[in-house]
Amino acid sequence: MDATTTTPLDLPALIETYLARCVIEGKSPRTVRAYRETLGRFVRCLQEDGAPLDPDAVRPDHVIAYLVRYAQHSPDTRHRYFREVRCFCTWLRAAGYTENDPFRGLRNVGLPQKIVPPFTPAEIQTLLARCNEGTSVGSRDQALLLTLLDTGVRCAEAVALDLDDCDFATRRLHVRHGKGDKARVVPFAARCADALSTYLLDRGTEPGPLFLSARYGRLHPGVRLGVNGLKIRLRTLGREAGIPKVHAHRFRHTFATWAIAHDARELDVQHLLGHSSPDMVRRYSATYRSAQAAERHHAFSPGDQMLAGIPDLRS
Repeated sequence: MDATTTTPLDLPALIETYLARCVIEGKSPRTVRAYRETLGRFVRCLQEDGAPLDPDAVRPDHVIAYLVRYAQHSPDTRHRYFREVRCFCTWLRAAGYTENDPFRGLRNVGLPQKIVPPFTPAEIQTLLARCNEGTSVGSRDQALLLTLLDTGVRCAEAVALDLDDCDFATRRLHVRHGKGDKARVVPFAARCADALSTYLLDRGTEPGPLFLSARYGRLHPGVRLGVNGLKIRLRTLGREAGIPKVHAHRFRHTFATWAIAHDARELDVQHLLGHSSPDMVRRYSATYRSAQAAERHHAFSPGDQMLAGIPDLRS
């Protein structure tokens, strides 16, 4: 064989190169794992259909056959399966491995815009009341709820905080492990500071995880509260308080809508939430505007205004 002859790379080999590139660019292990699963699923579908694993040979009908297999899945899942394979194919062209575009003429499934209602002040008060401040776990829960509410940090960001990340002098949290491994600094105010200070009387001031796990109603020194542990605890507090859908993202949504309602700039909210683009903040703004329009409806209701003075038909 000529020394200049090279063996063309097939899709499985190119997927490994693509995933390595994702690691180099700083994608999180969770994201890389999701890409690996999706792209592996795509390759298996091609193999089952007898399609070649040559990037030049993948056609739109192969992509359609792959997507049809998951037509009964949720829109979110279908959107992700489409997007992650398309990103890989876009990279193949950009990196010069092929000029083929098997996604030409194909559109991703539309995602319904979900409206996540923010917590009301009464709901927040009820949740805090479920935390027994006289116990170490209760003081932790109060500090945790107020941290989520007052900073808008993500679930994974909250549990990744260490005590050293909390600066009481400036009332700042240093989020070192944000999405995409991007760090940022977020402020917290007096109520949150008081709750954290009370919690530290039970936790102690030893370095390590800020929010500790608990066993048998007691804090477990040195053991970090995990993401699943936080999710379970929030669901439990919600169930005890009679409030549905208590989860970290709803606290984040509440933070965003309250900030926007009190004239925070979208750019500030974007920075504090750790978003790389303003798209999500605009969704929060749209939710807020919809709620405001609903509250003002009584002032212009055609049904009431046009029929003012006419007896109710039910009378």
